Amino acid sequence: MTSWVQAALLLLLLCLSAAGGQLQKEALLDFSSITPINNVVQDPRSGRVYLGAVNTIYQLDEALREEARTVTGPKEDARTCTPPVSTPYCQDTKPSPNVNKLLLVHPSNGSLIVCGSRYRGICSLLNLSNVEQQLYYSDSKGERTYVASIEDGVAVVAVMSTYVNKDGNTFNVFLVGKGYGSLDSSKLISTRILQDYRDWVVFESIIEASTVQATPFVPKYLHDFRHAFKEEGFVYFLFSRTMGSTDNKNFTFVSRLCEDDPHYYSYTELQLNCGPGNKYNKVQAAYVASPGKELARGMTESGQHGKVLAWHKVLFMVASPDEDGADSALCMYPLNTINERLVDIISACYSDSGKIAGIPAVDIPYSYKTDEFCTSHIDVSNTLNNYKCGADFLPSPLASKPEFALQAKAVIIRRGLLTAVAIAVENDHTIAFLGNSLGEVYKVHLTANPEVYSQVPGDTTGKRVNKKLFFDASHSHLYITTEKKITKVPVQTCHLKTDCQSCVSPWDPYCGWCVLEGRCTRRSDCRRAEEKNGWLWSPKQQCVKIVSFNPPNLSCKKTQQVKKLLALLCCFVSLTLKTVFCLCYIHYNLYRYQSQCHSFTLFLSVPVDFVAVPIKIFVNESVELATREFNFYNCSATVRKAESTPCLSCVASPWGCQWNTQDHTCQDKDDTVLGPQIIKHRQGARCPQFENPDPVLIPVGFKTTIGFEGINLDVYQFSFDKSQETNVLFYVKDKQSGKKIDSTLNVTLYSCSLGREDCSLCKNADPKYRCVWCVKRRSCVYEKLCTNDQGTECPDPHITDIIPRYGPVRGGISVTIKGSNLGIHKEDIKAISVVGVPCIHQENKYAVSTSVFYYLILQDPIARSVYPANGSKAGGTVITISGFNLDTATREDIAVTVGGVVCTVETFGAAITCRMGEYRADKVPSDLLTVTVKYGKSTTTAVPTAFQFWENPTILDHHPKGSYSQGFHIVSHQIAPYLLKTSTSSPPPLLLPQYLQEALSKNNTVIQFLTPAVNRSSETHLFRTFIQLDNWGRELKPFNYHPDPAFDPLTKKIITQTSIIVVTGRGFEKAMTAKEAQAFVGDVPCYVNALQDDKLFLDPPSSQPQARSKRHRRRRDTSSDPLDLLIKFGNGEWVVGSVHYESNNEVPLFIIIPAVIIPMLLIILVSVYCYRRKSQQAEREYEKVKHQLENLEESVRDRCKKEFTDLMIEMEDHTNELSEGRIPFLDYKTYTDRVFFLPSKDGANDVMITGKLDIPEARKAIVGQALNQFSNLLNSKTFLINFIKTLEGRPDFNARAKVYFASLLTVALHGKLEYYTDIMRTLLLELMGNYVDSKNPKLMLRRSETVVERMLCNWMSICLYQFLKDSAGEPLYKLFRAIKHQTEKGPVDARVKKAKYTLNDTGLLGDDVEYCVLTLQVLVHGEGPDVTPVKVLNCDTVSQVKEKIIEAVYRNLPYSQRPKVDSVSLEWRPGSTGQILSDLDLTSQKEGRWRRINTLAHYNVRDNATLVLSMVLHTQQNYDQNQDNQEERNALLEDDKVFHLVRPDELDEMKSKRGMKDKSMTKAITEIYLTRLLSVKGTLQQFVDDFFRSVLCSGSVVPPAIKYFFDFLDEQALKHDNVDEETVHIWKTNSLPLRFWVNILKNPHFTFDVHVTEVVDASLSVIAQTFMDACTKTEHKLSRDSPSNKLLYAKEISTYKKMVDDYYKGIRQMVSVSDQDMNTHLAEVSRTHTDKLNTQVALHQLYQYASKYYDGIIQSLDEDPAAQSKQLTLRLQRIAAALENKVTDL
Repeated sequence: MTSWVQAALLLLLLCLSAAGGQLQKEALLDFSSITPINNVVQDPRSGRVYLGAVNTIYQLDEALREEARTVTGPKEDARTCTPPVSTPYCQDTKPSPNVNKLLLVHPSNGSLIVCGSRYRGICSLLNLSNVEQQLYYSDSKGERTYVASIEDGVAVVAVMSTYVNKDGNTFNVFLVGKGYGSLDSSKLISTRILQDYRDWVVFESIIEASTVQATPFVPKYLHDFRHAFKEEGFVYFLFSRTMGSTDNKNFTFVSRLCEDDPHYYSYTELQLNCGPGNKYNKVQAAYVASPGKELARGMTESGQHGKVLAWHKVLFMVASPDEDGADSALCMYPLNTINERLVDIISACYSDSGKIAGIPAVDIPYSYKTDEFCTSHIDVSNTLNNYKCGADFLPSPLASKPEFALQAKAVIIRRGLLTAVAIAVENDHTIAFLGNSLGEVYKVHLTANPEVYSQVPGDTTGKRVNKKLFFDASHSHLYITTEKKITKVPVQTCHLKTDCQSCVSPWDPYCGWCVLEGRCTRRSDCRRAEEKNGWLWSPKQQCVKIVSFNPPNLSCKKTQQVKKLLALLCCFVSLTLKTVFCLCYIHYNLYRYQSQCHSFTLFLSVPVDFVAVPIKIFVNESVELATREFNFYNCSATVRKAESTPCLSCVASPWGCQWNTQDHTCQDKDDTVLGPQIIKHRQGARCPQFENPDPVLIPVGFKTTIGFEGINLDVYQFSFDKSQETNVLFYVKDKQSGKKIDSTLNVTLYSCSLGREDCSLCKNADPKYRCVWCVKRRSCVYEKLCTNDQGTECPDPHITDIIPRYGPVRGGISVTIKGSNLGIHKEDIKAISVVGVPCIHQENKYAVSTSVFYYLILQDPIARSVYPANGSKAGGTVITISGFNLDTATREDIAVTVGGVVCTVETFGAAITCRMGEYRADKVPSDLLTVTVKYGKSTTTAVPTAFQFWENPTILDHHPKGSYSQGFHIVSHQIAPYLLKTSTSSPPPLLLPQYLQEALSKNNTVIQFLTPAVNRSSETHLFRTFIQLDNWGRELKPFNYHPDPAFDPLTKKIITQTSIIVVTGRGFEKAMTAKEAQAFVGDVPCYVNALQDDKLFLDPPSSQPQARSKRHRRRRDTSSDPLDLLIKFGNGEWVVGSVHYESNNEVPLFIIIPAVIIPMLLIILVSVYCYRRKSQQAEREYEKVKHQLENLEESVRDRCKKEFTDLMIEMEDHTNELSEGRIPFLDYKTYTDRVFFLPSKDGANDVMITGKLDIPEARKAIVGQALNQFSNLLNSKTFLINFIKTLEGRPDFNARAKVYFASLLTVALHGKLEYYTDIMRTLLLELMGNYVDSKNPKLMLRRSETVVERMLCNWMSICLYQFLKDSAGEPLYKLFRAIKHQTEKGPVDARVKKAKYTLNDTGLLGDDVEYCVLTLQVLVHGEGPDVTPVKVLNCDTVSQVKEKIIEAVYRNLPYSQRPKVDSVSLEWRPGSTGQILSDLDLTSQKEGRWRRINTLAHYNVRDNATLVLSMVLHTQQNYDQNQDNQEERNALLEDDKVFHLVRPDELDEMKSKRGMKDKSMTKAITEIYLTRLLSVKGTLQQFVDDFFRSVLCSGSVVPPAIKYFFDFLDEQALKHDNVDEETVHIWKTNSLPLRFWVNILKNPHFTFDVHVTEVVDASLSVIAQTFMDACTKTEHKLSRDSPSNKLLYAKEISTYKKMVDDYYKGIRQMVSVSDQDMNTHLAEVSRTHTDKLNTQVALHQLYQYASKYYDGIIQSLDEDPAAQSKQLTLRLQRIAAALENKVTDL
């Protein structure tokens, strides 16, 4: 035999066991890190893998076995610390985790570059062979070596390169791309050297280019670098960034620069768009690889990328929508296309003014320059050739505009966030490995229609796949890194496919069928794959398979031959897709299948006549080539499939069977058996059979003859009886053999009497039934059953009923007449009348013989009343309509509507009930609606103004929040629902158990019901509870069913009348309170004293109960019988044990004591009795107080925990809210006005703030000239010193005047701050000398008792303004906002200015006010339909609500530009009419002589209510009216008898009762609420610490004025012997923290455009006091009597004191600020801001002092020789003459 293979083909059956074991899955290699993994990199030479994790660097071999590790953290560090940490500039350090930011292999010298987040991102070099060996590290080289970022959210990428300097020396460097962090270097792109060279040190940035380096621009672009690579002399960075505008949307860019560009002149950015409309705008990860032959051909044919060849490089990128992980996409960009587009951008800028096709195409990032940037016209061809990498005279950097972005379609889109991509090419096909945020990695075959065909093996970790996916050296395995784990997985699992079809069907380029080896392999693993068709891969090729057999099947009877040589012609598809026939001689023993073939039908419920046996063809007896099933049949089994037609079933079978009529059997085809009794295959027409029965309709009860035909019956000799079989199907049998003959005899039995009860119905029957009405039998029968009494005429009609009995007068309703013999056809009804009135016959509703429809006129209904009169908008309310004659007509005739809403009728009679439908309009009408009842077509009765729709109920609150499974627990709601329904939320079965309970009591605002008991077997289910009010329903959340409580056995069973019973267990508090719980000792209830989760405290009955238990009220036999202790929680009762009362065995006195000592004994007994009584009472009181204290302690603990948890959660909300908004800094003029003059007696109306001088127009020029002369005079140091000393020498020049004068002087001299500083120094030296000489140097600068002290305060305010805006302002504003938000979160008494949440104990609201949070939907009148949700409290006054609404609606405006509370009105619209809300009106609640200010709860404003905010228009008429109302309101508000939350007399009463023993006093101890101070402090602690650090951190930027002035104090202290270090500390504290920072801290409105309320100011005062305490050297000894405000921050004071000390030390060690530098800084401040100040007004106000003290000033000048020489007296006199309009002789 010849064949294409040199092997024997062996036919085997499937049941034989195959040799060899089954293939097993390849074991996956992995490694887990203790901390999160940040970066991963592979050494291409050794194959080692390096993991950069938090605090650790791991070195792994190729199999991920750990070789070495080095610990990198945690390290002692601080965010603002400048390394090394040993310097005094590093304060407040703490152990901080070191997040790996960069991991880069430097193969040329065998080192690993490692950069972390500690120490400003300093890097180190580790040995590639052993990372435990550190090759280089230095933290003392300064900022130039800071590479990475300390911010967790800032990404860093890098790529190795080389650098050639001017001398031709080549250096190894790496280029870094880094986003911007608040404390980082501003360089986005930097080149870092890896060796020391001359002035360069390792890791130094050696290119100081301006491109993308400018500090003002970097923060607003928000770069997020994802990948860096180099290719053909260029370095590329892939990142996303914003466009630098206020829009924070990201766009993906690729930037390119030349590898040998020493100045970054070639830096150019190109925007990459991915997907339609750039939907996937934010890059997540990327991979650069060659596309492979097939993908390159597809990209070329698409026409989108130009010509792409297999060896070109393509950038594969996964991207997602901005901050949205709903779906992601893969996009492809050939590098050639990217480079061509970059050249187009550069060319357009060089020669075409930045335009392509006349449209601007070039953008200029990181620069103020715009259009003029690309104005030069340069010869592009020569320039690009000669200056390929740019030049200093060429524009740079460049970027594409969005219109000229490089567009790419989304190759594949996946749900979820794709985070990683890797590309492999196998057999010219390209596979993409895509990782997502769930830890899954999918394989995608990149074709014209790419799709995911497989998932990489391995367990899904549920953690994000790291962006770095990479292969091993052989590309046979992929390394996948997730949060704490790296796994090495094979790129293919071909060996798991055990057959050809499963191997080739996925279209996996890795897997194909190795034909001669019979296994699924990679092409490289198949030895003869290169031979034609030796390795099969879909879709062009298919597997080898058998398509047919010859013979196609065999009979089971053939298996009786034990051994036989069979010849099968096996026809199978060859490898060339042509049919090849090969004759296969196969030896096999088929005897073993004989029993199966004969009995296979016994094993199946459905009869079958064959079995299918798989046949396999093997090569070399081991390799399976093909398989197909072969059928063995059994002819005798075919007749069982249709026993009524055995012959037909036999000869029609597909097996070629023949029928033997003689022995009535189905046999195998046998050409040797012949004769007339044999019916061959496909000869069914020769089968004997019966057919055509007559008649086919046979009536019931009538004997008839059935005739039928028989064919092919000549072979039979038999007779048959003619009786029928059951069910109208009968057979014919051979009497001799009992065999059935084929028969198709079917007849139909029928009955005339069924459904034809009278003559009309009988005559209406179908004629084919031949039914007649038999008069004698009075029934409908078959005609032959009634021969003589057939009636031709039917009896007279007979009426049995009329429906309805009543009808309206106007008629128009349907009436039904029922009876018998009412005609056969509708035409038989000629006329109908009722009381002589004709009715119209509705022929379409006529039913034969039974009913007739017609119209009737009788009586009119009248509706009088409707109950109830209101219902919810959702519908479902059942209303009852009462009146007269309402039962007219029928239920089907009436229709009820309520204001157009259909009400479905439920019951009909003397009263009508109907169920209301839903009111679908948006707005519910406020008026009552008409209820209309319509009868038929003509009659209507109505009840006007009878029903009103209400808004659907709203659940405000409910308590308790749970119940036991026993149920019957009272639950209260602040709504009015009707039904409580509880159902399980578990999965199938479909019919979930439900438990219903109707309301116990209800009104419009509160409902109570008993919780339904649930099945104990369902306790494992999660129950959901619903409130049902008619059609409206809501789920009750949270409401949980808890397991029944468990009770422990009683430990104390003997009780006395004074003892307390303690019951222990668990689960008591989950759904029960002490008020609801019940307990019984015997049949007598006992008082539940207290209830905890694991304890229950009971007071036993005072007298011993008589009955043993509550359940069995029978008297005990003896007093020693036990009493049942029964606990009842809701509907559940538990007998927890038995108790005994202690027996009192008292012996009668007359037996023991003689009569002579009875009086003495009586005295003793009385004493003992009193003592015992007191003792018992004291014992009970002690136990009660003990348990009350335990409960109180637990309550306080729970309160603290709850408050702290809630407030700490909201702390994150504060930060998020502040990050979204702009800080409303005041401009310089407003800032100085408020700091200098707002505290003055005129406040905001001070002339320095208003800037208005009352000077006649005619004198303005003269006055202006005179003021300029006075300004020149003030610039004379001699005059100014005399001027100040003269004023300070006058007794009436008080402290307020000194402060105001100094502020005026500051403004007047603001144009020459250097001169102002000189004056200040001179006066300070004199002041210092006075204090030192008086032996009290520590008192200097403590108060503003002199002009110079206020000058110093103003000088600090001026010099620190910019520091406030840049550094300290933000934490201060956050602190203010946090305090304000925290205070307004709870009740604030608008009258007494106390709050629930505050830091000040004197401002603490010492009452537990009940309140709830409401969300109002606010609509601003005249500003469109948009509503603003505003959170308020229902206990807020109307003015407080207005303030919160104004702040929410106008949150983007500063406070000064917002409308004020008095200028707006608030209107609530609960229905069609509105209601103006005000603090006091006629509805205000009165309590005796006290009037309560109106709140939202007073007006019953609900959650989600709509309020309208309107501006008050001040026309003259309504102005007067509003003025009157305002005056009345103000009068009421100023009335001493007006209160908000707590009446002042109640506060006084509480104070007077504090410390008194008053059992009736229900209010809690006020000091309990001091715990709120702790919770508020804990919430605000982070903001307080941030502010203190911003002010007291010398490691960051310190204003030069502080360094300059502190050095001045240190210098002067050295000149005096009695000035020690503590004194200098006090001077510095008095000059800066106490003189400036405390003022700013207590008055945020000095710095920001905000409003500071009294309750916020109270908390700020506590923090300010803490700041002051921290700056003092004095140790504060705290005791129990210390103020709460002092105790509050007692723990932190020591930390703050250390911060102050370190701050002063750090400033002392800074580089000194020279006089020249300080003067330069002050001159810049003067130049920038002086023209904004009211300098002329300040001079005018200063002259008022000169005028007031004119004589003293003149005398002082006359006595000063220096003043005389400068003629200062004369100059002052001239100025006085001009300003005061005096005529003098001067």
